[in-house]
Amino acid sequence: MKKLYSILLVTSILISFAACKPAAEDRVKMHENAKRISDSIGNVIDAAMAEVAIPASSATAVADTAKK
Repeated sequence: MKKLYSILLVTSILISFAACKPAAEDRVKMHENAKRISDSIGNVIDAAMAEVAIPASSATAVADTAKK
């Protein structure tokens, strides 16, 4: 009887581990969502960088004030 309970316990543990894995469809959705969020964050960063960028035409030369 102890052997039967041990086998049932091990079997139930293995089944519970197998049932906890995400399905392949869930993983695909997860990767698509991560890519969408990553692209969104990248776009926000690019927009912020473009907003504060100094245009090349308005850049002025800095005078050399170092004493020689």
